[in-house]
Amino acid sequence: MCSWCWGMTPEVDRARAVLPEAFDLLMGGINIHGTQPIGEFGRGHLMGIWREVQATTGQAFGFKLPTPLIYNSTLPCIAVQAVRQVLDAPPFDYLHRLQERFFVEGADINNLEVLAAAAQGCGLDREAFLQAAGSEKVRAATYFQMSTSRDFGTSALPSVLEQRGRERRLLAGGYLTAEALLEFARRAIEP
Repeated sequence: MCSWCWGMTPEVDRARAVLPEAFDLLMGGINIHGTQPIGEFGRGHLMGIWREVQATTGQAFGFKLPTPLIYNSTLPCIAVQAVRQVLDAPPFDYLHRLQERFFVEGADINNLEVLAAAAQGCGLDREAFLQAAGSEKVRAATYFQMSTSRDFGTSALPSVLEQRGRERRLLAGGYLTAEALLEFARRAIEP
């Protein structure tokens, strides 16, 4: 549900096309404690951010939001982690599909049925997805990622972290081009 993450999707895809093994996902979570639907002010604020992201990145936005909208990315992050578990691989295609559903189509990606349909659309078995999404292991992994991502200083999303073994460090926060991503990736994978 991070507008800048959606805006950076084409850049991430271009970088992954060059060095696919160099990139992974870590769920940062956005507004993970939100429990109330946003009002007109919040909707207007999001539309302003979306206009800025679109002007900067050229990424498409549909400029519509589900009603009501509880702006909390916990369930979508759990869904992304569930797909990771089922695929045993970074779930970039699924993440991008969820982003498209939310930012372009205005779908409620806090609805488990929407999340399951997106998983099926990416070739996953519905029951395998639902089982993984409901598992304590997936939930614990998601919450761990969201809490530890903050430990690395990821106050701006998207953030780029370098990982060597079990050690991670923040390299950049905010929008980056594919060229910048590749420069970071090449430095990180050098011995």
